[in-house]
Amino acid sequence: MAEPAAAPERRGGNMTEEGVVIVGGGLAAAQTAIQLRQLRWQGPITVLSAEDVAPYWKPPLSKSILQGTEPAESAWIRPAEFWARRRIDLRLNTKVTRLEPAAKTVVTAAGELLPYSHAVLATGASCVVPPLPGLELAGVHVLRSLGDALALRDAAGPGVRVAVLGGGFIGLEAAAALTARGAAVTVIEREPRLLARVASAETSKVVLALHRGQGVAVLLGRGATHAAGAGRVESVRLEDGQDVVCDLLLVCVGIRPETRLAEAAGLACGDGILVDTSMRTSDDAVFAVGDCARFPSARYGRGLRLESIQHAIDGAAVAAAAICGQPARYDPLPLISSVQFGQQLDFIGLAEGADASRVRHEGDEHVLLHGKSGICRAAECLNAAPETASVLRRAIEAGEPFGALAVA
Repeated sequence: MAEPAAAPERRGGNMTEEGVVIVGGGLAAAQTAIQLRQLRWQGPITVLSAEDVAPYWKPPLSKSILQGTEPAESAWIRPAEFWARRRIDLRLNTKVTRLEPAAKTVVTAAGELLPYSHAVLATGASCVVPPLPGLELAGVHVLRSLGDALALRDAAGPGVRVAVLGGGFIGLEAAAALTARGAAVTVIEREPRLLARVASAETSKVVLALHRGQGVAVLLGRGATHAAGAGRVESVRLEDGQDVVCDLLLVCVGIRPETRLAEAAGLACGDGILVDTSMRTSDDAVFAVGDCARFPSARYGRGLRLESIQHAIDGAAVAAAAICGQPARYDPLPLISSVQFGQQLDFIGLAEGADASRVRHEGDEHVLLHGKSGICRAAECLNAAPETASVLRRAIEAGEPFGALAVA
C-alpha cells in the first residue's frame, strides 16, 4: 500500500491547545506576549517576526542610535534569553503570507501552517514613499527599522549634507540626531509650518526656532518635485525651482498601516484594521494592536488610529486581558512624546474642535492648553516639569474646567 501524502506541517501547539499566534515583531507584538504571561496564560505563545533581530524599541532609532551614542542592543525590549525563559516561541525571519480565520490558521512564506485559538495582528505600518522621480537612487533612505537607522547612521558622518523630506516627529528627531552627529541638515516641509498635523501654530513656531537655532536649515511651504543624481542622489528640486544639494536624502512623509494581511483574510479595515474596545477585529478570534489598529473612541466620538509607544503598550495589555477572558475596555487619552536637541515635547490629548486656548511661557518651558465647551481637552508642552505634565494629564482625563486650569 502506498504511503499517504504528508500533511502540511502544523506547529505552534497541539490540536487541542493551539494557543496564541502573534504576527509582527515590534513593541505591540512583544508587549502582547509579555502581558499574556503576566496574566498567567499557560498555553503556547508564538511570535512571528519578519525581522532578523529580537523585538526592539523604535524611539531610539531616530535619536540615540541614529546619533551613534548608543549601540543597537540598547534598543532591545528584553534580553535575547528572555523569550525562551518565558516560554515564548520567538521566530525571526518568518514572514506571514496568509491568515485563514475559518481554519484558525496562519500560513508562513515557508509553507508552514500554525493553528491558533487566538491570533493577534501587530503588523505595524510602513513608510510612505511618494511617487517622486529619483527616489530609487542610491543615498535615499527611510527610517522605520533598526536596519534603516544603522544604515543611515553609517552613511551620515560629520560634514555630510542630508536633506530630510518631511517636518513631522520622525523627520525632526532625525534632523536633531544627524545635526548632533555633525551632518549639515536641511528639512523640507510642504506645509507652511512644522508638525502641522498635530501641533498648534504657536508650538510649531517654538519648534522651528529650536531647530534653526541649532543650525538646521528649514524650508517651509515648498514640496519636492524630484531627486536628481548620476546613480546617487545629489540634489532635491523644490516646487519653486530651488535645488537643495545633498549627499543623502531621508524620506519621512508619513506611514501607512499594514492592513494587507487583514484585508486578504476578509477582516474589516479602513485606515487600519478595525477593532472594538477590546482590540478584537471583525473575527472574534483575531485581535489587532499597535500602529495597524483603528479603535472606536467614546472620548472623541470617532475612530482613532494612534502611532505612539503608549498606544502599543496599552492596547497590547487590553488585547491580552481579553484573550484571557478578563474584562477590558480601550479608550485612551492620546499621548505623544518627542525629544529634539535635548528638549522634551509632550502632546496630551487631541485639540480637535478646540474653541479656547491659553499659552504660558516661563524660561524654557512652554505650555499651551486647549479647551472645548468649557472643558480642558488637550495640552502641548515643551520642557514641562514631569509633575506639570502629570497634573495636566490627570486634569484632561478627568475633564476639568478649562478656565480654572488655564488660570492655575
